[in-house]
Amino acid sequence: MKTRIISGAVAIIILVAVLFLNSYYSLTAVIAISILAALASYEMLHNTGCVKRMTPVVAAMIYSAVVQFSYSGIFIDPRIITILFALFVVLLAIFRHKTFGAEQIIMSLSMPIILSYAFSCLEKILNFSDGHGLFYIILLLNFASISDCFAYFVGVAIGKHKLAPVISPKKTIEGSVGGVLGAVLGTIVICLIFNKITGYTANLWLLLAATPFLSVVGMMGDLFMSAIKRDFGIKDYGNLMPGHGGVLDRLDSILLVAPVVSLLLVHGRIVL
Repeated sequence: MKTRIISGAVAIIILVAVLFLNSYYSLTAVIAISILAALASYEMLHNTGCVKRMTPVVAAMIYSAVVQFSYSGIFIDPRIITILFALFVVLLAIFRHKTFGAEQIIMSLSMPIILSYAFSCLEKILNFSDGHGLFYIILLLNFASISDCFAYFVGVAIGKHKLAPVISPKKTIEGSVGGVLGAVLGTIVICLIFNKITGYTANLWLLLAATPFLSVVGMMGDLFMSAIKRDFGIKDYGNLMPGHGGVLDRLDSILLVAPVVSLLLVHGRIVL
């Protein structure tokens, strides 16, 4: 427990430092996210034991890091980098087909692209054009992490019916309902604080309508990543954060929610 608390505190300090520096130099978030994206691709391909050779793993890490600068508009069109990466994987499949099988090809190609896009949404949310990126990031954490905390404590207290016993035996239906209700409460509190501090008005009714759905999406992300771990027979994706696991263990629910929140920002008027 002590190790878990210490590593969690270090992660929070790093997060606060990145958010602080990003307010002065917007490239800070891009650099931090590119590093996380590269680590996530490494965990997904190498630490699961899926991809046996380091060449596709290193290629995936390079792609995951570089494409973040494209998604942020600093580098060339991300489609160009993605196509080049896909062509490289295809060449590996052609010339190393005896040791680079179908499962490795599919994972090497699909997961870095999916994960990289999800990470890019975090940067888009934080540096959103209306200047309220920090508010949106806090909301994102509410939909995923705070909801998960409520789900855990409610599940421990009154949970009886298993949600997905094979994938995640400790999760319960009661806990999931508690997580959704906790996220709704979190949305209300966050919006009231935002309105009080900034003088702007958050679209509370829109966010309250979206919160249950986004909370469930976060749970789906958690279960999805757990399903992959179970399939490959591993407990954690990594040990970057002792007591917590790797990047994917900590950001599993956040990464699925981030693209949805990004769409909501573009097509919904969250702040009036």
